[in-house]
This record gives sequence, structure tokens and C-alpha cells, in this order.
Amino acid sequence: MTFHFDRSQLIIVRSLVSTFGFILPLAIGVASGHVIEGVIIAGGASSLGGVSLNATHRARVRTMIMASLGIAVSACVGALMNPYPWPSIIAIGLWSFIAGLLVVISQRAMIIGLQSTLALIILTHFNLSPTQALLEALLMFSGALFQVLLSVIPLWQTVGSERNMLANAYQALADYAMDADNISYIRQIKVELKRTEDALENSQSSRNKTRKSAQLLQQAIDIRLALTLFLDILNVIANQDRERYAQRVEHIQQQIEHILRAIAQNIKTYQKAGDLSASYQNLDRLIQEVVKEDKSNYKLQAIERYYKTLRSHLRSAEKLASSLRPGRPSLSWRIFVPRRPRLDMRSPLATLKANLSLESTAFRHAIRLTVVMVIAASIYRFAPIGRGYWIPISALFVLRPDFTSTITRGFARMIGTTCGALAIALLLHFVAPSHFILIILEAVLTFCAYALLFANYSLFSFFITMVIIILLSFVDLPLPQLEFLRTIDTIIGGSLALSIYLLWPTWEHQRVGENIARRLEALQRYYLEVMDTYIAPERYDAGRIEQRRHAAHLERTNVDASVERALSEPELHPFDKNMAQCLLTESDHIAETVLSLEAYLLSISDRPPLPMVEQLSRNIARAMRLFARAIYTEQPAPSIQDIQQQIQELEEMRKEIRQTDPATFTTLSFVLHASRRIITNLQTMNQILTTRHESRKERSAAVSSTKT
Repeated sequence: MTFHFDRSQLIIVRSLVSTFGFILPLAIGVASGHVIEGVIIAGGASSLGGVSLNATHRARVRTMIMASLGIAVSACVGALMNPYPWPSIIAIGLWSFIAGLLVVISQRAMIIGLQSTLALIILTHFNLSPTQALLEALLMFSGALFQVLLSVIPLWQTVGSERNMLANAYQALADYAMDADNISYIRQIKVELKRTEDALENSQSSRNKTRKSAQLLQQAIDIRLALTLFLDILNVIANQDRERYAQRVEHIQQQIEHILRAIAQNIKTYQKAGDLSASYQNLDRLIQEVVKEDKSNYKLQAIERYYKTLRSHLRSAEKLASSLRPGRPSLSWRIFVPRRPRLDMRSPLATLKANLSLESTAFRHAIRLTVVMVIAASIYRFAPIGRGYWIPISALFVLRPDFTSTITRGFARMIGTTCGALAIALLLHFVAPSHFILIILEAVLTFCAYALLFANYSLFSFFITMVIIILLSFVDLPLPQLEFLRTIDTIIGGSLALSIYLLWPTWEHQRVGENIARRLEALQRYYLEVMDTYIAPERYDAGRIEQRRHAAHLERTNVDASVERALSEPELHPFDKNMAQCLLTESDHIAETVLSLEAYLLSISDRPPLPMVEQLSRNIARAMRLFARAIYTEQPAPSIQDIQQQIQELEEMRKEIRQTDPATFTTLSFVLHASRRIITNLQTMNQILTTRHESRKERSAAVSSTKT
């Protein structure tokens, strides 16, 4: 939010390092009389100062190297485009399109795109020869590279560590346990789990520590799912008879919250929390008191079943947290060579390729950003507005894929910029603006900007405005003109971005169910294509399977973006947030299973035909299609008991061929294992849909009773 201040997001140590990397080349340039060169190098360092401040070591270094290259190339292209208005507008549009599309990969990829586009825009303002353009690009690259070298310093801090991120995820789960309908808690869980996942993908810890961290993350995901199912059925019971059950439900939630906070504390401090046996005993007792109320009530019996699953995951997470050991980061100069691409729908290239379609929400956002930036760049190049490059810069940083971020960042940037420009005017009116004083002031303001980047965007905009105005004052117009022009241009650019979003909004809350259903349908087609090769290996078609995999990947990125944006939309557009995320998690598990089926298929050279699984695969595919329809209509799905019976029959057949046909036995064993996993995921989906359906019926009945 515009005025919300999150003190937990303050970044002190890394901000000091980034400030030093920015101020040192500026100070050296001013002291040696090479002011322009110092400003250019400092500009390159400034661009990377805020990159991945809260990321892990390896992710930070890799992101900064990629951003350095992007900034250098973009600066060179931008400088060469100055004499050519229309080509420069086209270049800004192209860079903006790429930056908009990179949001589908990760936040760090988006930052690389934004910083590169920023460098392109700024350098189009200066008329340079090719030699000068290349020299300026090299100077900016050297400043950026200096920040990269500083980033490898192994600072002992909790910011950005995998351990701290895991602890935050379990803290978010504890908050969620007490209020599962709180939109802030739901959003926070999604954010923390995503951050942790990204951190572990770029982990530089030992293999054993990374494995345990990954297991803790998986337990957190499983706890969220089990907790949602458990709390849903508890709330259904509580809503039926609040006087009888409400207080017990609250006590159960308090015990779960205590356990999750103890696990989070254990992860964060490496110190085993107090004995949790009493908490588990209290939980067991409370559950038994509820269940024994009515042995014939299937809802009460479902509570016990869901609780056992949740308790198992909590116990596993507690043991894993206790097994973690402290370790200090080490200075590493290794060059990370990209691994050979694996069969993975999360790889960046596969993600980009799958989203080059109008069906992709990221692609549509990239088009919208391109339109905004082309308009802003046209105003900048042709309108008689001084320092007009601030117009596209403001539009670039205001427009986001979702409603909340765009609106809050838009107002935050305009408020922060206006106040920052006025503040620097008043401050410098009373302080003689010598170079020495400006450098000292610049250092203080830069540190404040970096430290507050994630804590409050309005304050960040306030300080970064003063930083940029002071930096440009070394080589550009007098300060009062800079302050006024930047304020006007920022308001124009921010207003343009806000207007375009309001004219072309993308409300996702109405499409979440449809997108999840389409995701499952795409997985069903991918599954059928893979299983067709198991049934008859001679029908193997790598191109068709790849096409189905890419389609499933596209739907995955679409539904993930859809849920994320729906969570960011105003509360007046409600949707079933918990159900959507749980269904998305289960569909991800199905996708992993189908991927493993394809990977196993590619790992064996001699593929024995499995005609006996044809009917099973058709029935599973049919069930997936029916479940997709159930998700779309938010109704319980049909029973899949007949599939369970088929698996049992195939199990008997598998035992019979163990000695006579080992190759078929091994392949059939894997297929049956994967089939059981898919069935388990579908059953969990049905539990979610059934519980939500009953909850809605209970609420409707309660409303009708009240009206009567």
C-alpha cells in the first residue's frame, strides 16, 4: 500500500554496500576532475544498487551480471538512437515488450528488463558519436560491474538467506492458521513460498542443507493444503452450531499457530524450540472431543482424517527444522556454467516460448506496456517538454500486471517524486551546493532509498528523486529547473500509465476457475499423449508431445498469474482464494507426475508396449476432464472408485509377469505408481470442492433462516 510501512523489509547491511558502490566512483570522478565520467560510472552502479537486495548470494550475483550486460548494451543502443526519433521510439517499445514478458519468468528477470529499458531511455537523451556511445556504455558497465564485485562479499546477515525465507514462510502459515479468510495472510503465504522456491533454485549451500531446505519448503506447501482442508471442514461444523463448537475451533487454531511459530523460530535460530508434545496432546484431545460428539456424523469423522494428515506434516516439518545446522556463507569466485536443459516446464526458455501467444496474460501485459511506452516515448521525443525522458521512465515503473500494484505504485511514485523535488529545493536553499556537500548528501539519501525500497515505495520514491536530481546536477541544468521538470514529467508518465490501465484493465477474479479448469484440461491432453507412447511405442511423436507440454506450460503460467492478480484486486471483487490456490497446488503435482512419465519414457531405449494400461489411461484422462468441469462449476466431482479397481487388477497382472518379463514389469510398476499419485491428487481436489460446496450450502441455509 501507498502509506504502509513494513519494518521487516528494511535492508541495512546490503544497502550500505550498494551505497558505497555508487558513491565511490562519483567521489573519485569529482576529486580527479573527471566529473562526467564519474557520474556515468556512478549511474551504472546506481542502476544495480537495488537489484536483488533481498535475494540469496548466488541469485544476486547472477541477476546483477545479467543486468550489467543488459544495461551496457541498452546504453550503447540508446546513445546511437538519439538523432533518430522514430527508431528510438520503436526500440523503446521493443525493450518494453521484452521487459513486460520477462515478468512471467521471475521478479528478478523483470528487474533486468526494467533496468535495461531504463538505460536505453536515458541514453537516448544524449547525442553521441558511435565511439562516444561505446565509451559511455563501457563506463556504465564498469560501474555496474563494480557493484557486482561488491555483491560477492559474504556478509553474515539474515536478509535473503534461505533459512530466513523458510522461517518467514512458516510464520505466514501461523498467521493463516488463525484467520484463513484474511486476504493479507493468503497473499503473504504465496509471496513467501515463491521467494523461498526461487532462493532454493539458486542455492549455494551444501547438498545436504539444500535437500533439507527443499523438504521443509515442500512440507510448508503440504501444510498449507492440509491446513486449508482441515480449517474448511472445521468452519463448516462451527457455522452449524457456533455456541457448541466456535470456542473449541479457536483453541485448535491457537495450538496449530503455536506449533508453526515454534517451527519458524527453530529454523531461524537453529535452536530447538520448547517441547511441543503438550501442544500435540492438546490438539489430539480437542479433536477427540469434537469427533466423539456424534460418531455417525461424517463431517466430524472427516475432521479426524484431515487432522491426521495435517499432524503428520507438522511433525515432519518439526523434525526437519531440528536437523538444520548453522553454516556461514563463503566467498565464491566460481563461474556458474548453465546446466544442460532438462525436461522441466519451469525453465526460462520454455516459459517464454510457451507465453508467445495472445492466450498468455503475460503476453497481453507486455503488449499493454508496449503501447503505453510508445505513447510516452512519442511525447518525450516530439513534445516541447524539457527532460521528457522522465515521462516514459515514470510510465515504465508505474505500470504493473495487476491492479493494486499499478494504482498504489502510481500514486506512491507521484507523491514521493513531488515531495522529494520540493524537499531538495528547500534543503539546498539553505545549504551551499558545493561538490563535497552534494556527495555527502547523496550518500545519505542513496542509503535511505536502498534501505526503504521494499519497506515503503512512497519513501523510496521520495529519496530516489533527490538522489537522481543531485546526480544530474553535476552535469545538467541548475537544480530548480530539474526539480520542476522531473515533477511535471513524472506526473504525466504516471497518469498515462494509470489511465491506460483503467481503460484496459484485466480483472482476473472472474477467470480464475476457468483458468484452473483449462490448466487441468491441458494436462489431460499432455497425459494422454505421453501414455499413448507407453501403450504403443511405435506411435511416439516427440514433436506432438512437446506441443502438448508447451500448451500445459502456458496454462500453468496463465493460471498462476491469474490467481496472483486476483489476490491483488480490490476486495469488492471476491473469489474463493483458498480453494483456487489449493487446486493450483494439486494440478502442479499432477503436472510433475506427467513430466516424470515423459522423462522415464525418454530414459529407456527399449520401450515395451503396455496395451493393458490403455483403458486405465483413458479412464484417468476422462476423470481429469470431469474434474476440470467440476472446478469450472465449483461442484463436487464424480466418484473414481472404478479406476481404483482397475489399478488393483493391473497390480495382480504386474506380479504375474515379474519373472517372465522384467522390462514390462519395471515399466508397468512405474506407470501404476504414477497413476496412483494422479488419483490421490484428484481425490484431494474433490475433497476441496466438496467441502467448499457444503460450506456454501450451509451459508445459504443460514442466510435463508435469518431472513425467515
